[in-house]
Amino acid sequence: MDVVELNQLRMVVAETTVSAGKLAREMWSQPRQISQKGFRDLVTDADIATQQHITEKIQALYPDHGFLTEEEDSTLPEDGPIIWIIDPIDGTTNYSRQVPEFCVSIAACQPVANGYQPIAAAIYDPMRDELFSAAKGQGATLQNGTGTPRPLQVSTVENTTEAVLALDWSSSADARRSILPMVTDLMRDSFTIRAIGTAALAMAWVAAGRFDAYLNLRLRPWDIAAALLLVQESGGAAADTNGAPLVWDVKGMSCVMSNGRLALKLE
Repeated sequence: MDVVELNQLRMVVAETTVSAGKLAREMWSQPRQISQKGFRDLVTDADIATQQHITEKIQALYPDHGFLTEEEDSTLPEDGPIIWIIDPIDGTTNYSRQVPEFCVSIAACQPVANGYQPIAAAIYDPMRDELFSAAKGQGATLQNGTGTPRPLQVSTVENTTEAVLALDWSSSADARRSILPMVTDLMRDSFTIRAIGTAALAMAWVAAGRFDAYLNLRLRPWDIAAALLLVQESGGAAADTNGAPLVWDVKGMSCVMSNGRLALKLE
């Protein structure tokens, strides 16, 4: 893909993410229809509406592209030269309780042998009007409102004792039991730990240097895809909890996003 095509793709990703976020914010204070699609896994009518808004915009521009979305939609093609990995509202539990920590996450990815290679991505926080955007090889930026985008850079913290870490608990009982001893050690060794309830936004904050690392034992591709490119283009690193490269798994995968400088002990 040449530079012109990549720039166009980045623009479409960013504009679509923002328009979807504005729709989610419009629906924020309205009565919600909430259902449970799995154990500790909610979906609202806003998730469905926002995802449809996104996929319709993309299909109008790229009818031969495929999709991997959080909310099931059998009408969407799965294959194509580009796969759009979409989380229409990351932080649905927060959203359903009117806790203002959620985001829209979209990544345009090239299919590769071991999964997906994000090449353009955006995460939008509609409550703060913050757009995190990246394209492969072009760096990552943060734009607030109509202001000028500024380059993103991960933090320079090297010592765990100075690190502000973030995590989420996962909906899985097994993952929660496994993460507890890790949290005990990290809480003892780190400066502090936060859990904001939206994985994609927390990882975007790693890219912005607000957090130094983020940990989760069971994320899905739509949680990770956009944030992965943001963190990498901001100078950070991603791995599983054993320090190995991420292995894409729609059923769930462990993930540590960091500034690439910290050596976290995860046992």
